[in-house]
Amino acid sequence: MRPSYRVIDADGHVDEKAVDWTGLVPERYRRDAPTWVTYPDGRKHLMVEGKPWPSRRDFYGQLGMWPEPRKPKHLWGWDREGMQDPHKRIPDMDEEGIDVAVLFGTFVGLGAAAAIEDPGLATAVSVAYNNWLSDYCKPYADRLKGVAMIPMQSPEQARAEIRRSVGKLGFVGVQALANFGGRLLHEEQFDPIWRECEGLGVPVCVHIISTNCAGIDRFDRYVFKHAFYPLDSMLAVASFTAGGILERYPKLKVAIMEAGVGWIPWMMDRLHEHYELLPQQMPWQTRDPLDWLKSENCYYAVEPEETTIPYVAQMVGEDRLLYASDYSHWDCLCPDSVKLLDGRNDLSDSLKRKLFGENATRLFNL
Repeated sequence: MRPSYRVIDADGHVDEKAVDWTGLVPERYRRDAPTWVTYPDGRKHLMVEGKPWPSRRDFYGQLGMWPEPRKPKHLWGWDREGMQDPHKRIPDMDEEGIDVAVLFGTFVGLGAAAAIEDPGLATAVSVAYNNWLSDYCKPYADRLKGVAMIPMQSPEQARAEIRRSVGKLGFVGVQALANFGGRLLHEEQFDPIWRECEGLGVPVCVHIISTNCAGIDRFDRYVFKHAFYPLDSMLAVASFTAGGILERYPKLKVAIMEAGVGWIPWMMDRLHEHYELLPQQMPWQTRDPLDWLKSENCYYAVEPEETTIPYVAQMVGEDRLLYASDYSHWDCLCPDSVKLLDGRNDLSDSLKRKLFGENATRLFNL
């Protein structure tokens, strides 16, 4: 049985492999637009600006081990057609028990976004991706909601694309990369992005990416690389709550996606301690990072099987947590994610109602 309350998936995904991006960008950018090549083993790999992104070694590790997850056969993986076809997604959402899905990209919306070096190309691809995602959502506009890809390579162009995506396309969030070229998100060059989002009242959604992540060059296999992707999310959280972003833009809302939540209390204590010991190194802070992490500005997407959800809810408050399906990536628990989370006896009915729908309704202005 599905929950009796509204279920909003704060982090679903689309699959852009079937899209001909060369035909959707201006002619001068077609040579460098995202494309796919097929390797002898039959697998496709993304090319950006004529370079493989990421290289197979960088992505899978020095051993080149492709992830073949061991999980029950009824659980979905990369093969769900609904990631490319909205008409096939809706039955999947109905089976899972999802009323509304907030959508992020995969290979282009996340991967290529971090790979592109040319600001002009980044802008062209962002516009093309957002147009495509808007068309994907249109047949079921009441159930499918887009999150905008923006060219972080050019924050001023990003501002224009935020206005267009939110005002014209009706998107409910703006995606910020957890790691963009190793730069810290609180660097002032990115301020136009946060200023625009605050002004429009639209949340910034920080999502992990599978490329150029902190520490991944130290691992020889994918299992460790994937396990530590949230390191970049931790850095992003520090930028917003201790690096001054929320101090400068106190009405901005930020959501941390696909990184789990068990580490949030540790981050609260860690930043609080250093704020107390070295306040002179954070002269911009008027508010303890611990307080920002618990504030109405910050939201965190849970993994359905996380054992620490009750503790985190106690530490940051029930109003801060979001349900996310991760439909339909290799490690998702679809079509059981709603059932697994709703069936837990360690979560109160009040918490379930909030994390399944009420918090996302407030965050995304639904």
